[in-house]
Amino acid sequence: MEKRTKKYQLTPREVDILYVMWKAGKPLVASEIAGEELALATVHSTLKRMMKKNVVEVEGFAKSGNVFARCYQPTVSLMEFELAAFSDAYKSMTCRDITVTDLMKAYLDGLEGDTLLEELDGLERFIKEKRKENGMGKRID
Repeated sequence: MEKRTKKYQLTPREVDILYVMWKAGKPLVASEIAGEELALATVHSTLKRMMKKNVVEVEGFAKSGNVFARCYQPTVSLMEFELAAFSDAYKSMTCRDITVTDLMKAYLDGLEGDTLLEELDGLERFIKEKRKENGMGKRID
């Protein structure tokens, strides 16, 4: 099976379950995760593997029918996960000539107005922080 992100080493099914959990925005019991595409037994075995990988945890218990069931929640945020996937994809790109600067240019070219200004301000803050962390001053070309 193809892995979607190297950092977390998750299968597509595990990733699908994480997206269900992130979309819900609250801890879920296995029966709430299961559906047309995922059988309950599959969800249980997948959650068990995901717990071993430390990407989900038991948050508590909730009544499910006549019994109490474990409530699961992700230990990684959607943003952390997608940034790691993006980073992995960037590192495995075939074209080695594409730089982070090239990616930022391509991204920023699609923005305008306040959104563009907010992104530029954020990049400026990040660059200043990195220069300060590394004891670097401004570079003059």
